[in-house]
Parts: sequence; structure tokens; C-alpha cells
Amino acid sequence: MTKCHSPKNNVVAGSSRQRGFTLFELAVVASLIAVLAGVLLSRLTVVQQEAERVAVQQTVAALRAGLRMKVLQLYVAGQQNQLPALAGQNPVDWLLEKPVNYLGTYTAPAIEKLPQSHWFFDQSNAELIYILNRGNIFGGYRSELLQFKVSLQQAPLASAKPSSQVDAPQLALMQMGEAGGLK
Repeated sequence: MTKCHSPKNNVVAGSSRQRGFTLFELAVVASLIAVLAGVLLSRLTVVQQEAERVAVQQTVAALRAGLRMKVLQLYVAGQQNQLPALAGQNPVDWLLEKPVNYLGTYTAPAIEKLPQSHWFFDQSNAELIYILNRGNIFGGYRSELLQFKVSLQQAPLASAKPSSQVDAPQLALMQMGEAGGLK
């Protein structure tokens, strides 16, 4: 007599075929993916903050170079007496190309209505202002604004060494308030 085996009864005692994940394995994989996503997002935030800081530093360096060029133009033209007038001007006007995130000149702006990560010139205070991304911290200092102003600095009256140059006033783009991680 021949025995007939049905496919349903073809299970050998002690071994069973498993198809797919168990609930425990699925939970482990989901928690691992959640931890990796959390690490990635926190790292991405740090990279974005650092990119914003570097972009601001590059813009400030370009503005300072533009100021130096403007001062040199006045010296070459023999118009040193016009140096104090530069102190109230918008330093962005001295650049060949304005930053792409420059909003323009405002008089008493409503800062909370302006977009983050943008520059503007406050004409009422003669300050160039950068609105930080709300979550950004520059050098441990938390602020929403970085404020810069072109200021006139008088050269020291008595210097240690006699110089051949005339002690003339100097202009500088100074950051107002706290240092905020920028120099």
C-alpha cells in the first residue's frame, strides 16, 4: 500500500518555515531607523547653522573689503575730508553684487515680519542688520539679529614710533552689541 502525503501534513516535527519578520524583529529595525534618523537630523541642524555662520562671515569680509576700497578711492582722489560721510552710508552699496539674501533699505522696519537669514539696511540707525535663523546660535551667544555699523575711529594721537604716514581717521565695519561669534 502506498501512502499519500498531503502538502498540509508535510511538516516535520520541530521545524517550521518562517515567512517574513517577527514582531520583535520589526520593532528592533524600526527603533534602529528612528535612532539613526534622530542622529542625522541633529547633525543636519548643526551643519546648517555652520553654513549660515560661514556665509555671514564671508559677506562681512566682502563688506569690509568694499569699505577699504572706498576709503582708498577717496585717498587716491585726495578727498580724505569725505571719510566721515562714509560712516552713515549703506556698506552694501559699495559691493559690485549685492548678496542674494539682501532685502534692501528700510526705515524703522518691523523685523518680525521680515524673513530669516536675510540682510537689510536700517536707515534710521545707519545699521546693516542680518536676521538669524531663529534656532541659530553663533559662538554660544543667542540672538536674532547681528548688527553692523560703519564707524569712524580716530587714530591714536601719540604713537610709540614716528611714522611717515599722516595720522588720519580710520573707518571700520564694526559689529554692534555682543560678539555673537563673529569678528
